[in-house]
Amino acid sequence: MIFKLTFEDKTEWCQAKNQLDLLQSYEKEYGELQSIQEVTEISSEEAKTIMLKNSDYDKNDPNDTPEWSLYDASVGEDFCVIGSTEWV
Repeated sequence: MIFKLTFEDKTEWCQAKNQLDLLQSYEKEYGELQSIQEVTEISSEEAKTIMLKNSDYDKNDPNDTPEWSLYDASVGEDFCVIGSTEWV
């Protein structure tokens, strides 16, 4: 599942098995649950329309791409942050 976490100063997109796994894993990894203002589950269809910039894009590498969808960036159900407005 893909989730959008809204904070006062940033937005992050994460993948996790479910919302409980998301919150437990986020707290274990980052320890800042109290700063999350909202958690929203993102549908697969919506995730296909949210584009992430590749901050390490190398225009000289023919296999590299300047952006990809949030859906394409998510793999499996293990917790991880797959996008953030802080990474721009």
